[in-house]
Amino acid sequence: MTLSFHEESNDRSMARTILSILLLLAASSGSAVASLQGEAEQAVRLHGIDLEDVGVAVVDPATGRMLVDINASTARIPASNMKLLTSGTAARLLGAEFRYRTRLISTGDDLVVLGSGDPAFGDSVLLNRMTDASGNVMNIESFLDLWTNAAIDAGIKEVDELIIDDRIFDREYIHPSWPHEQLVNRYCAGVAGLNFHRNVIRFYPRPGTRSADINHVSPATKTLDVTNRIKSDRSNPDSTLVRVSRKHGTNAITLSGNVTVPMRVPIEVTVHDAPGFFGDLLAERLESRGINVDTVRLTTGTDPNFQGPTVGPAIVTPIQQILERCNHDSYNLYAEALLKTIGSKVHGVPGSYANGSRAIQDAVRSRSASHATNLQVADGSGMSRENRVAPATLAYWLASFDPSRTNDTLFIGSLPTPGQGTLQNRFGNRNLGGATVHAKSGYLDGVCSLSGYVMTADGRRLTFSIIVNDRNTPARKAKKMQEHIVEQLAHSLASVARG
Repeated sequence: MTLSFHEESNDRSMARTILSILLLLAASSGSAVASLQGEAEQAVRLHGIDLEDVGVAVVDPATGRMLVDINASTARIPASNMKLLTSGTAARLLGAEFRYRTRLISTGDDLVVLGSGDPAFGDSVLLNRMTDASGNVMNIESFLDLWTNAAIDAGIKEVDELIIDDRIFDREYIHPSWPHEQLVNRYCAGVAGLNFHRNVIRFYPRPGTRSADINHVSPATKTLDVTNRIKSDRSNPDSTLVRVSRKHGTNAITLSGNVTVPMRVPIEVTVHDAPGFFGDLLAERLESRGINVDTVRLTTGTDPNFQGPTVGPAIVTPIQQILERCNHDSYNLYAEALLKTIGSKVHGVPGSYANGSRAIQDAVRSRSASHATNLQVADGSGMSRENRVAPATLAYWLASFDPSRTNDTLFIGSLPTPGQGTLQNRFGNRNLGGATVHAKSGYLDGVCSLSGYVMTADGRRLTFSIIVNDRNTPARKAKKMQEHIVEQLAHSLASVARG
């Protein structure tokens, strides 16, 4: 087709108009980006933090453009923000239909517990949300009764061997880089192919005649070696304090201190070798009901893949519940179980810190290879100070999740919002302009991190990662700075909507 002079003139005029509009939009966008960058830098300085101690990345998932870059490519210790890589990988690789399934089976004269690595198995927090067949709230004893009652109903009178098959994972329960002096604390609970009761035991000390009464224990057991050095000196009614130690590699626990009133909040102590601990505990319960158990043991390399009829109900946990405990409640055991589950799934061998870490690194790099700079994955929870992640890596990783995909939505929905979970006391006085924040916080000594999403009702969103690595910066300062920047992002989205 040949254009007349008049038509060609109109066409060029329209082209110039469109070009002018595009240049105007680009200038406006550039101005907005420059504004966000400057505001973020100002927020860091306003809270008395040196720019060199902070990494900030803000990404627009719609364009893939980085809107804020403050040392964004410098890898830092992420603390619990590591859980974003672990849980996001799990959501994608395992999928929304994934279930952990733990069973008790009968084979000959033996009973075998087939572990699946489920971190929720016997989790007292989750049991408190459930009811039994009679409508009563579940607890750890009624949970154990599910299998002891089933064994009685099956007519079992004698068990030659109670075997705990934990081979889904290896037996490196604790990451070697975790702080040795903190391994007794619940957030350092080891991870195993059979976890139970979050791999802790709870003590509720009460005042006694001279020493405290420590017989109130959950779960009740005689299998632990407990030394009680807690006094009950009522001359100082405000001196209730309990200290705990556990000899590494054993369940030899020592309690010391002073108790003048019954402790309502339990003292939680990690147990060594959770599979063996559960085996002994189940044997105790069976024998208390008249079923003799000759031997309790873990599987060996020569054991077959056990098969047989199921005794009692299988204990099944959906991945959604696992992700929520991992991110919403920031429970380290759940993240480590996910890491080893990923390793087992990808490599077809028992899950380990090594193969799980490799699988997570590969998954992150496959989604954002150019931004996964200096990524080092040591564990799944972020307890290790050997982890290294750049804010840009986290922001682009988060941007790769699409709310229209089921598995991706599963991950995004597991993150807490202000007033919930680990964000319960965050953003209380911040004006987010109607935007929603879904984010994961993280803390270690000298580390304060916050990464997540700022989202609007009409589907617009930004991803961000803000990591402070500096022992001289108080966590309260870092938190205020993080919330200040997130508030700025919310206002930025609101202003775009108004424009």
